[in-house]
Amino acid sequence: MISVKSRSFYSDEKTSLENLDKRQTVRVASNRPVVMKVNDSTIFATMTDFSKHGLGFIAMYQIDPNETVEVHFDIPFKNGFKSFLFSAQVKHCIDLFDKSHIGVRLNIEENEYSQLFDKIVAT
Repeated sequence: MISVKSRSFYSDEKTSLENLDKRQTVRVASNRPVVMKVNDSTIFATMTDFSKHGLGFIAMYQIDPNETVEVHFDIPFKNGFKSFLFSAQVKHCIDLFDKSHIGVRLNIEENEYSQLFDKIVAT
């Protein structure tokens, strides 16, 4: 289920990404666009980081955890960018006032993306 974010500036809830950090692998900071497809909806977001197995991004929508989505993104490599398309499972959707931080786990096996990620981390 997707819902558009609309909240007042003031909130009683305290949200901290640091408190929910359960990372198992190295993450690389990023500020790249992401396109996510959920059912028949297309959502544009901004990637905050990526790892060998997942992505974090900021969007103006909420998505239910465990929802399966399709993510389109590119990552910088050498003198350009490499594009990827994966199915992913939403692991969290954290309320950030008028936006959400969404974390997804990519449904992948060892492939070109994993090899490229290892090269990026090594540099």
